[in-house]
Amino acid sequence: RKYKESLLGKAANGDLGDTSDPRKVVVAEFRVVFEDKSTDDLVFNLDTEAGVGKLAAEGISIREGSGFRFELKFRVNHELLTGLKFINRIGKGIFGQTEELVIGSFAPASDPYTFIFPRYGFNTAPSGMMMRGTYQATDKFVDTDGVKHLEYGYKVRITK
Repeated sequence: RKYKESLLGKAANGDLGDTSDPRKVVVAEFRVVFEDKSTDDLVFNLDTEAGVGKLAAEGISIREGSGFRFELKFRVNHELLTGLKFINRIGKGIFGQTEELVIGSFAPASDPYTFIFPRYGFNTAPSGMMMRGTYQATDKFVDTDGVKHLEYGYKVRITK
């Protein structure tokens, strides 16, 4: 019994998340946290189509050379989710970079899980005249079965 509870968490006691929502993974929040605490976090709620649309329309602005990281809060509904991957692609013109990270396996629960990217420290925004401008970013959540749970795109503006 203890092994089952350690594997399934709250799902072993009947917490299967929001069973009225047909989605297996619900990304509730996308937050950009800046290393410089004087800069406010950018927060987007992605649990609705309107929230995803707002991120796509507004995008995010990051000052060149500043430290930043992403924090994503998500919930798992219905059943155990194995091998969830986060794929982040950012590019400008013909240049691009893709990072693929295995987040892990998760039991269904009403409480959200938090994923921080990068896990340690902060990314540094590019700097210099040639690096400023608008980049196109795409994030995906995919499991080991190849099921794409969410994909969204947004613009990243590197400013002076």
